[in-house]
Amino acid sequence: MGDKLPTEDQLRQSFGVSRHTIRQAIGHLVEEGMVHRVQGSGTYLIGHETNSGRYQRAIGSLDEIMSWPGTTTRLLEPFRRGVSEPAIARHLGADISDVRCALVQRCYNHAPFALTRHYMVSSLADNVIERGLWETDSTIIQSAERLLPESIVSATQNIHATQAEEAESELIGCSAGDAVLLIERLYHDAGGRPVEFTTSRLNPRRYSYRMDLRRRR
Repeated sequence: MGDKLPTEDQLRQSFGVSRHTIRQAIGHLVEEGMVHRVQGSGTYLIGHETNSGRYQRAIGSLDEIMSWPGTTTRLLEPFRRGVSEPAIARHLGADISDVRCALVQRCYNHAPFALTRHYMVSSLADNVIERGLWETDSTIIQSAERLLPESIVSATQNIHATQAEEAESELIGCSAGDAVLLIERLYHDAGGRPVEFTTSRLNPRRYSYRMDLRRRR
């Protein structure tokens, strides 16, 4: 994770193509969440930590938050009724009876490291599953965005430290009582409407999170 790509000139000379072609290719990799640009420094790979075997993410944009390159997912529980937390319904601006929840496990190199509960209103959740839009190497929010009249443009996020519960510990490769990361995230579309609320528990021995911060000019 974090390896720096050669410069545009070096890539152009290596592959014998134009600078325009190189910029298009890098732009496509940025959109796919494979690399990220750091102004004044260069372009860097996003993905896994090759030395420790721990999956590491570099976050600098909403697109990178919505993408998990190099990982796979397993749907443990499909979207269902029965959400009991009124606060989650309030996040989504919906009645609690209209909120659905799905449970997804994420793995890197076949080792589970994250467990996420996805909350959506029933109409959107049902469409994502019924139309078969969600793929195991993608994210639910990326799939849901295809059904929305307006794109996802923002997300608010809270990160906490907590302890793994008995029921979830084995699903993220740790023991009950171990320290884990709890990340809560709420996505909004261009109209300011909430689209999805997620709660993720991650094993910090198998996952690390790096954020690239830049000053406004």
